[in-house]
Amino acid sequence: MKNTLLKAALPLSILTMLTACSGSDSSSNTGYIQVYNGSYNSPYTRLFVDETERSGADFADVTTRHNYSTGDYEVSYQYLDSNDSYITIEEADITIRGDRTQLIVMSGDFDEPTFTQLDIDIDSDEDEFNLGFFNITDENTEYDIYLANDDGLFETATLFSSSQYLSEPELQELDEGYYTIYITEAGSTDVVFESESIYYNDDASYVAIIRPSYATESDGITLDVVTDSNFVTELNHQSALGQLRFINTMDEYSPISFSVTRGDTVTETNSTQSDEYTDYLSLSPNSYSVAMYDESEEKVADNFLITLEREQSAAGIFYYDQDNGIRMMTVEENLTPSSYSHAVTVVNLIETYAGQDVAEVDVFFTLDGETVDEATNVVDGVNIYDQEEEVVDNEIYTVYVVFEDNDQQIVLLQQSDMDFTEEGNYILILEEDETTDTGYKMTLSRTVTDNL
Repeated sequence: MKNTLLKAALPLSILTMLTACSGSDSSSNTGYIQVYNGSYNSPYTRLFVDETERSGADFADVTTRHNYSTGDYEVSYQYLDSNDSYITIEEADITIRGDRTQLIVMSGDFDEPTFTQLDIDIDSDEDEFNLGFFNITDENTEYDIYLANDDGLFETATLFSSSQYLSEPELQELDEGYYTIYITEAGSTDVVFESESIYYNDDASYVAIIRPSYATESDGITLDVVTDSNFVTELNHQSALGQLRFINTMDEYSPISFSVTRGDTVTETNSTQSDEYTDYLSLSPNSYSVAMYDESEEKVADNFLITLEREQSAAGIFYYDQDNGIRMMTVEENLTPSSYSHAVTVVNLIETYAGQDVAEVDVFFTLDGETVDEATNVVDGVNIYDQEEEVVDNEIYTVYVVFEDNDQQIVLLQQSDMDFTEEGNYILILEEDETTDTGYKMTLSRTVTDNL
């Protein structure tokens, strides 16, 4: 499970999460198996041991760490296709060894993924921890890893190890404490990655997986730290930027533009028509004040707060709230180049039907020949001025937006041939539109990294 609680300024929280479920419960007759999903375009992938399904993981996440008696086991890795059928990706025999974790890393293109078995010692001496690095970025790239403690400066860092592509890490013991990780390309002193200062606890083993970030940084890398737990802690490059873009859904304001302000620095977007996104602004991680301007450059809205983190991509959606006037909703964009399934963020801006308020709607993604009652991809009860996420299969759908009125289902809007087969993920905005036959419309946009 991805550890979404990690924040750059919270090392004590990181300490708690990285040391959870450590190897203290192991014995010489017990070992573990766990799968890390590093295949960038993969669906949710499930671990089976001796034909029993255990747990699964999305990209950049890990399965639960499962304990078994020492011995040999048959394992397979499977996913569910659009027909809810289990598809086997790979089968193998695994030997569980005492006091060790067999960490299976799936990497590369999911059309032909690579599986690498890492044999991780979960024991360390008192007041020490184990650390190793595993590189899944590119077969032509080798990295040097430096560690700095105390002041955390690169100038005082020492070379810890080098990491070749898919070369099994050699774990080394270190004194527990705070460390900053620096990464350069092999033989270079130009830093391509700098972590925050992290506390590494004793009696734990950490495998830091170096992967492409698939986010806002061109050719950027990310560290996914896997330890004796069921979590991944994602470390981002401290010099990485984020990006913002905006969309105005109010037709009475078109064209429009936006400005983003921090202190005395003002960054402006290009001008766009309603229901069109601006170009992205690349910005440092910070909190900003956002304003919207009409075609006469008159300020229409001001002082909306938006916060941007490292390697985060976000969209500010401007809309009209019937009770509170102009408002902005922030949607975090998923840039992962997913191919087999896609995260769809549904934004509901529909207020009324036949003169009555619409508190929520249901959204059904139906395949050809499939009814709404048979649909497996459903956003159930997305409230007005709110957003919900659903993962849909790599298919072409007819999408129904349904409002329930006194136990009667009313189709507010339906649209056929909506294509969810391109790499990436999607934002689907539902809103009212007097110019259409139904009085409603959908705006669909795709989000995907340029770092491919």
